[in-house]
Amino acid sequence: MDGTNVDRHIDVLDGVRVFSMGLVAWFHFWQQSWLTPRITFPAYFRSQFGVSGINIEGFVRYGFVFVDMLILLSAFCNFYPYARSILLGEPWVDAKTFYKKRAVRILPSYYFCLLVMGIISIAGGGGRIDGFFWKDLFAHLTCTAPFFPHTYLSTNFNGVLWTVQIEVLYYILMPLFARLFRKAPVFTCLGLWLCGIGSANYIVCQKADEIRMLVNHMLTFAGSYANGMLLCMLYITIKGRKLENKYTQLAASAAAVGCLFYLSRMLKQLGTGTVQIIQLQQRFELSLVFSCFILSLPFACRAFKMLFANRLMIFLAGISYNFYIWHQYVAVKLKVYRIPVWEGETPPNMTGDSVWMWKYQILIVAAGLAVAAAMTYGFEKPVARRLQKFFAEKETTENAIGK
Repeated sequence: MDGTNVDRHIDVLDGVRVFSMGLVAWFHFWQQSWLTPRITFPAYFRSQFGVSGINIEGFVRYGFVFVDMLILLSAFCNFYPYARSILLGEPWVDAKTFYKKRAVRILPSYYFCLLVMGIISIAGGGGRIDGFFWKDLFAHLTCTAPFFPHTYLSTNFNGVLWTVQIEVLYYILMPLFARLFRKAPVFTCLGLWLCGIGSANYIVCQKADEIRMLVNHMLTFAGSYANGMLLCMLYITIKGRKLENKYTQLAASAAAVGCLFYLSRMLKQLGTGTVQIIQLQQRFELSLVFSCFILSLPFACRAFKMLFANRLMIFLAGISYNFYIWHQYVAVKLKVYRIPVWEGETPPNMTGDSVWMWKYQILIVAAGLAVAAAMTYGFEKPVARRLQKFFAEKETTENAIGK
């Protein structure tokens, strides 16, 4: 297989990350603003073209399901170097190197976020330093908060951090998964699929009364991780064998669009019953749809790919991690502090004040991006450079001592 045609960085995935994270954030913003993305066309337009308007409410109201896309992307990106080793014969990434890179990328911003939120909570009188505070803090420091009802459902920290914790726990397991996949890919995938599907069905059938706590249990994402690993193998195989042409580009573009339409139908089903139960029942199917979408994009027509691979997407992808861990917290705090200003006891979104809702929506998007950029370039990247330098110097010293 020719590895020269296999890109080390798949640019369209930047756009997919921004797209997914944006919809998750939009859902959180919608919870605060109630601003519904629905446009109704004039009567003349409806009579001439038979189209009443544009309604993407489902993508916003149920935007939380795109967390599954982010976890699938995480599996793809983390397994990608191992897949290149398996198929292209590149050096195997040892666990120590893998853990260092992931820790440098994820943990500084995460722990800094916990520090700031903890200080603000205590200083503002919203949190007390009692037994629960220490349990909550310890669970978040060790990325185990999703395993305990109080630290998951009633945390004093930012609620979205559970996603980061689930991904960190899977980071720890990735080198093991990679070794198992190299030795027995079929059994590894089957095991992860059974774990994901089995745990989801067990929760739905036996633990439905605890669904709020268990809907995002770590085990239910195991199938998504297996699909992310398989995606790497498929992508490299197609790229390495140079199977692309104008017909495959058209087919890939059509498949990507088809995935969005199919996804729209799946989102509508969430409104037909208990959302969390349907979400769990759909999780594996959803990961397959997301997998098809991700695999189609790199092989789609150039114009279609440009929607996901451009300078704006590169910039937004660069600050997306900090945007994710701060956006909901910033939105809630601005509303609590009545920015933009509102009077009375009832929040303006509940009274239908559309002017305030638009002002608030624009403000929280802008504030979220500003905080994300400041945290990325003012904290994350400088700290990452210092840590990388520290690890490099330490490794050099160890090698010198060894010789």
